[in-house]
Amino acid sequence: MLITLLSLFAGSTGILVIYYTIFGKLAFTDNSLRQGKPAPVSVIIRSKNNAAILRQTLPAILAQDHPDFEVILINDASSDHTMEVMEYFSERHDHVKIVNVINNEAFWGKKKYALTLGIKAARHPIFVFTEDNYIPLSGMWLQEMSQHFCGEKSMVLGYSKVKRKKNVFANALIRFDNWFHAIKYLSFAKSGMPYTGSGKNLAYHKNAFYQVNGFISHMNMKNGEDELFINEVATAKNTAICVARAARTESVTTPSFRQWVIQKREGFYLFRNFKIRHRILLNTYYMAQFLFWLLPIPLVFLGMNPVTLLTLILIKWGIQYAVMARLAKRFDEKGLMWLLPIYEFVLISVQFYIFITGFRKITRWK
Repeated sequence: MLITLLSLFAGSTGILVIYYTIFGKLAFTDNSLRQGKPAPVSVIIRSKNNAAILRQTLPAILAQDHPDFEVILINDASSDHTMEVMEYFSERHDHVKIVNVINNEAFWGKKKYALTLGIKAARHPIFVFTEDNYIPLSGMWLQEMSQHFCGEKSMVLGYSKVKRKKNVFANALIRFDNWFHAIKYLSFAKSGMPYTGSGKNLAYHKNAFYQVNGFISHMNMKNGEDELFINEVATAKNTAICVARAARTESVTTPSFRQWVIQKREGFYLFRNFKIRHRILLNTYYMAQFLFWLLPIPLVFLGMNPVTLLTLILIKWGIQYAVMARLAKRFDEKGLMWLLPIYEFVLISVQFYIFITGFRKITRWK
């Protein structure tokens, strides 16, 4: 039994080190790729019953320093003053176009239906997506994203931050989860294995959208217009990443812990629809994490040499801290390194809880 558990623990440690090496490519290599004049773009933002936030975020979108862009505002059958806010900005900015979605029986409440109408209304072939409660962190966001469309690149994955609240553990945990999720998909994309991204900061060419008939393969799911679409379309040849500081977006609101758990559960349902090789890729990492945290106590009780156990633990944490500290600095994520083991343990616990309770049909969607 001792040899079996020790082999599992050493194997999980080795697997984690391999993954941190992949993350290190994002941490320690240059990620810039600027290609001359920025391409014309259509920014697509869908909003539903979020008038107050939209009034706060739209000015930063409209103030972008880009020679040729339009903003497609999609009012997704809102019952508040969202339409009035959109009309206010449309009257003052010629490059704003409004798409007013009216619910119909076939597509009632479907976000992908609303986004599809917005995409069809876009004038430019490159679409840049963000959400109505996110703002770009600089006026160069659109220039940075659009300059990555060169050669065969038709998709660009960006980075979006969660607004920081100092000395709030739940907020730090949510920020850590968001940051680490981005590290994984950006690192694997950089290594030629793109598997997902985030609609909070994402761009792709219209050809990529139409080559798979848009969201048709997962239209029955209310979410996944970003994660499932990218999982279906992205390849090593057609996908680029853009992590420059000027190309990031950040939320102006922060979810509660309960809202975050609901989002994690929704993400679990989407994950089950990923390509099998991507599910294996991510599940292997999670299982290695789970075993690394689970096995030390039974190994100690079975009489394992504590020096050997401590050596393996220090190897894992030493490499992980070296990589993660570099990534925290690169992505300007402050205050996350001090409690990294605690955040990791809580995330593993939440993911395990969602896994064992995650086979009920989810009914709570925005």
